[in-house]
Amino acid sequence: MPTDLMYGQKPIMPMEQTISSWAKVDWKDEMSREELLAVQIQQLELRLEDVERTATKLCTTRVKNKGRFDRTHRLRPKKIEEGDWVLVYDNNLDNQHKAMRKFVTRWFEPYVVTRANDNGTYHLAELDGTRTVVPMAEKRIKSFKKRHEDEPDLASVDDNDNQIGEDGGSKDER
Repeated sequence: MPTDLMYGQKPIMPMEQTISSWAKVDWKDEMSREELLAVQIQQLELRLEDVERTATKLCTTRVKNKGRFDRTHRLRPKKIEEGDWVLVYDNNLDNQHKAMRKFVTRWFEPYVVTRANDNGTYHLAELDGTRTVVPMAEKRIKSFKKRHEDEPDLASVDDNDNQIGEDGGSKDER
């Protein structure tokens, strides 16, 4: 610390005024072995109390933080229920760094939720009724929205209507 260089000793921080530390102990130039051992025992006894107090405070703080996180962070706004259609995320490529992973489909085909467990896992079945063996975690699935009959199909849009010519203008403008 700069104060070590300037004054030749470590400074006593404001926190050390309330918490007893080695810097706050009244050291004498000539201490007997018994006095030195008594001071060291006193420091060790205080350390055990500090560790217990810190562990208790850390535990209560973590419980509070977990409660606040659970209240404010939702995985999804609407809970997935039985009969909903979902997609399953393929996390096999998460730890690979090949360029090929950019082009691989990451979501598996639609499944139907057959049972929702309280622990955040879901039992799924394929659309033909074949059930999956392993339940899926909630973070690996997302809702799948079925297309309704009245919505237009994007594949049936005529591509010739909006083609661009060689000169940069559309063919309709010529």
